[in-house]
Amino acid sequence: MSLSTLPPELLDGVCQSLATQDLVALSRTSSTFYPVAQRLLYRHIHASSHARNLSVVVTLAKRLDLASCVQSFSLVVDDASPPVFPSFYRLLRKSLAAMQALKTLSLFIPPSMSWVLDSGAVRADPCYQRLEQFACSFPFDSDVTTFLGRTPALLELEVDSMPSLTPSPIPTLPSISIPHLAQFIGSSEQAAAVVPGRPVESVHLYGGDLTEDVMCSLSQSVAPVIALGANTTMSPISFLESVTRHLPSIAFLRVTAENIDSVLPNAEWYQQIANKLDRLPNLSAFELSGIHWGSLKPQDQKQRVWQARPLSPLGFAADREEDLDMMEPGDFMSN
Repeated sequence: MSLSTLPPELLDGVCQSLATQDLVALSRTSSTFYPVAQRLLYRHIHASSHARNLSVVVTLAKRLDLASCVQSFSLVVDDASPPVFPSFYRLLRKSLAAMQALKTLSLFIPPSMSWVLDSGAVRADPCYQRLEQFACSFPFDSDVTTFLGRTPALLELEVDSMPSLTPSPIPTLPSISIPHLAQFIGSSEQAAAVVPGRPVESVHLYGGDLTEDVMCSLSQSVAPVIALGANTTMSPISFLESVTRHLPSIAFLRVTAENIDSVLPNAEWYQQIANKLDRLPNLSAFELSGIHWGSLKPQDQKQRVWQARPLSPLGFAADREEDLDMMEPGDFMSN
């Protein structure tokens, strides 16, 4: 049987374990293996100004058949790099419109370039049926929300959480968009618009304030939120009370309390924190402003027992209350 008569899927399966240099050599052997090697060479692309391989975007824009083979695409254009002309981003938009086999997409380019996701002028409504991970430096604007409407299998979403100099209202995300989303990374305001009605289990907020209202929005996830990282201006006690009310299934909790420096921790304060943690039966890891809270799970108990005393600067528990009174807040933070 001639190799040219074998189906492309079989040839791909035979060649997919080859190293990059071997694929390059294979592409030069015959006209049969050239398209096979080309498809495999362009499956996973990581381009950046630092690596000086941005020209791959030009190649993909000229060879849309290769762009259609891309399964993971990562592009980083940092501020320290030489300026990139607008024509480059127009070619990027053309390339992205053809990458409908994508499973992972990461775009960290100037936030104002979110229009590269709008393929209307290039190709009518491309759908990214396989895309599961999307991370970008774009704000949650209309270009992003329109793009998300074409990613029905998306599981993980990360958008820029930095506040804009000219903030604009967060657009409404249609209820049918990203129905399987499980992880969100962004700002608290964005999370309030994205999480409700979707099975989001993991939320990491790197911008904004996690208020009672935002936490109420997170509780509207159709799946229990089990992992949360955020900043809050609430006091630690009030914050944990709110978590207990809205997110009782939480298992991993990391919070930076911006007003913690105004509190002088003592034995009573630590006992109050431990009591609040005891009311979260699934919680297995807790960090408060850099303090990793210790716990143990006795064999004869179903629930963890949380420490009610901090570690001293020397690394052991401060047994006497007068020892606690002599310690400064910074001593606790160093642990």
